[in-house]
Amino acid sequence: MEKKKVIIISVVTVAIIALIVGIVCFLAFAKNGKDDNNNQEQMANKVSDLYEALKTKETYSFTTTLDDKNKELYAKGNNAAYTESVYDGKLSKYVIKDGNSYLIRDESEEYYTYSNNQTDLNKVEKILGNLAGVEFTTGKENVNNKKYQYMEYNQPTEFTMMSSAQIASSQDVKTRFYFSGDKLVYIKTIVGEKEELLKVEISDKVDSNLFEIPANYQER
Repeated sequence: MEKKKVIIISVVTVAIIALIVGIVCFLAFAKNGKDDNNNQEQMANKVSDLYEALKTKETYSFTTTLDDKNKELYAKGNNAAYTESVYDGKLSKYVIKDGNSYLIRDESEEYYTYSNNQTDLNKVEKILGNLAGVEFTTGKENVNNKKYQYMEYNQPTEFTMMSSAQIASSQDVKTRFYFSGDKLVYIKTIVGEKEELLKVEISDKVDSNLFEIPANYQER
């Protein structure tokens, strides 16, 4: 009888221990899941907040840089925009205002008018806005010896220097947005095994002269 009691007590003890371990594991799993959801919400809010903030700004600039020969500047101010793109060292400049786009040629002091064309007037907000509701994953990665949180989308964006042909050559295309706090600092485009990392700089300081066509330039 005594031996039977010992066995029963042992079985009950093991069952209690197993129950406690199970509860602890469940709570830990639930916490991790909740933390992951909170982290994803937090990252989603960063993109949403950036989009909303830029949408309400009257003036700002958004620069993406691969290297000295490949970079883009977008500036917005007073219902006008300015884009300056350098691809493989070749420069192109546009002023967008009054419903038109103007190609600026500094070397010949000329400009060309594209009437009823203001596609890039809200270029940056449009790209960010197109990501609303798109599924993403989150993670952390070291970039230039510093760890950043990132959001990853399984699609390309216009924040890239890669050609459309390069992107179309692969079905495995991803875009990552890296944040330091609430500040967007890098954008990476991944096409198969190729990667392109752009440094991002956003500023409220914009030269108002960017939105003006020099008075001495001739229309062609």
